[in-house]
Amino acid sequence: MLSFSSLFVNSLLAGPPDYKQVAPAPPPCDFGTGWYFALDGGANVYQDIKTSADFTFRNGDVISISRDQNVGGWGGLKFGYVFGKGTFRPTLEEDLFYNGINTDIHVNLNNVEVAHSSNLINSGAFLTNFIARFAFGRFQPYAGAGVGAYYAAASGSDITVNRTGRTFSTGGGASSGSLAWQVVAGADYYWTCKMSTFVEYKFLDYVAMDVGNGHKQVGQQLVGAGIRFNF
Repeated sequence: MLSFSSLFVNSLLAGPPDYKQVAPAPPPCDFGTGWYFALDGGANVYQDIKTSADFTFRNGDVISISRDQNVGGWGGLKFGYVFGKGTFRPTLEEDLFYNGINTDIHVNLNNVEVAHSSNLINSGAFLTNFIARFAFGRFQPYAGAGVGAYYAAASGSDITVNRTGRTFSTGGGASSGSLAWQVVAGADYYWTCKMSTFVEYKFLDYVAMDVGNGHKQVGQQLVGAGIRFNF
């Protein structure tokens, strides 16, 4: 009886038990939701503008004119909105970028090159993309398509005559603008809830471009990477 009384008195004198305060759990992280802004750039690795033509004269001489392409650069920005927070997330995006198109023309006389020229076509593309995103936590692949317009301009060509080694530039300039469309595919990896890096492929088509290639469609394949900020 005495031991029980002592234990009871000691408990009263010790005061209430000491509970440790536990911090609340952080809210769950929804990677890549809502509005976003992105910067991206890369290389125009292929463009289907290669053309050729042969002209045969009465004396038997043949002049061949061929056109090919070189790798160009591109860079731009994006604004968009990701709808929902589920695995499937529809996305609407404005895609604006500069696209440089490098072309070469070769002139051959009886299979011997007598002159060649180079020309840089500067273009800007402005497209609205409709994208399907798939959220698997930090990793989010996506694919979609877009439609819009382009504007392209060239100031002239640098022409080199092989037999003399002289190079001169043509005067004047040309410009063109019309419909553009593209197919896109890529993937993001989110390092934080609001910031990711991504890689992207585009098949871009300029319809009826009149600069450097006549009145033809120009299909291009672009690869690049960028950084995306959600807010």
